[in-house]
Amino acid sequence: MNFGRYQILKEIGKGAMGIVYQAHDPNLDLQVALKVLRQDRLGSDSYIRRFLTEARALGRLDHPSIVRVFNVDEDNGNVYIAMEFIEGEPLNEVMQKKQFSRQDIVQLGITVAETLHHAHQNGIVHRDIKPSNILVRSDGRLKITDFGIAHLEDPSSAQQTQAGEILGTPAYMSPEQVMSKPVDGRSDLFSLGIILYELSTGKRPFTGENLAAIFNAISHTSPADPSKVNPRTPKDLSQIIMKCLMKNPEERYQTGKALSEALKKLLEEKELVAAAKTPPAETKSKILKPSLVVVLLLAIIGGIAFLVSNRKSGGSKLEAVRESIPVVTTALTVESSPQGAEIFIDGAPKGITPVKLEVTAGKHEVKLSLQHYHEWEASVQVEQGKQTPLIVHMMPIEAKNFK
Repeated sequence: MNFGRYQILKEIGKGAMGIVYQAHDPNLDLQVALKVLRQDRLGSDSYIRRFLTEARALGRLDHPSIVRVFNVDEDNGNVYIAMEFIEGEPLNEVMQKKQFSRQDIVQLGITVAETLHHAHQNGIVHRDIKPSNILVRSDGRLKITDFGIAHLEDPSSAQQTQAGEILGTPAYMSPEQVMSKPVDGRSDLFSLGIILYELSTGKRPFTGENLAAIFNAISHTSPADPSKVNPRTPKDLSQIIMKCLMKNPEERYQTGKALSEALKKLLEEKELVAAAKTPPAETKSKILKPSLVVVLLLAIIGGIAFLVSNRKSGGSKLEAVRESIPVVTTALTVESSPQGAEIFIDGAPKGITPVKLEVTAGKHEVKLSLQHYHEWEASVQVEQGKQTPLIVHMMPIEAKNFK
């Protein structure tokens, strides 16, 4: 089956407006994603206009985290868009397979916020930001897709959304969408806030048994603070998410750039990852068992005795004792996306990710380095007797905003 010059390879998805195929462009010798307007929509001029709006919207955008559009055309009554084919998975499927670290969540937020800022600066509001419209490439980079219901802020064009008509996915809508009010870029930031909330807590902030209940929650209910739902969520990150979810658009971040800058400040605090794993001082004191206290006291007393003895008989005995005392270590596993990053612990090279290391309990400075990616550094607290996992998404230098 062909559409124009495009040779269909297989169907890869369906949506409310179209069917998406993986296809081959013989002119460019390139695989593309071909989105074809559903036949049952061809009789509706409004749907055709919205479908073509997607092509125009994408064609006006030039950003590494937005799918590129190559062509829009019509063949025997079929309207289609040829777009960049992405090797990867939608975020909603990735979320089911892995738990995102605080670092992952912040980096994702930065990427999407900056990408949306680019679209908003070009007069385009996505209107359907949700995990299934965020593609995660095999190398870890993000691509935002499906601007099919994007609204172009063009004063010369008629408003396409009629009163009472709702566009978007209910669980990720903004209050203004639910109430069919005019929307701008701050609506997309509300939807991004819902995604960040879900990544941080494992739950959506607005739920209900039916559509009316979900809409009521979005419009009138304030969700619990993410840090209260999941104590491992840093309070600073929690505050950023809650600001995104303010009912009044004036109380949210006003631009994607403002949201991105707020998230970037969290990355400047090297304790971001360690803080989520380090128990408070009170908890630490409870972990210190009486038997361990006795061992420590004996070690101190023994050390003093050997120091006194060393003054009389020289340092050889003390050195021998030091060498005979075993060094107690614990496991630190380090993974990176992509793999193959060189890892340094306290400045010393320790191999290539993925790797399992034996380190002493306590705080260590960890650095990951990979060609064509920004270096990653953080202070990581390793507890005695516990395996500490560390999963890092490296930020490609060319993308500038995703790790």
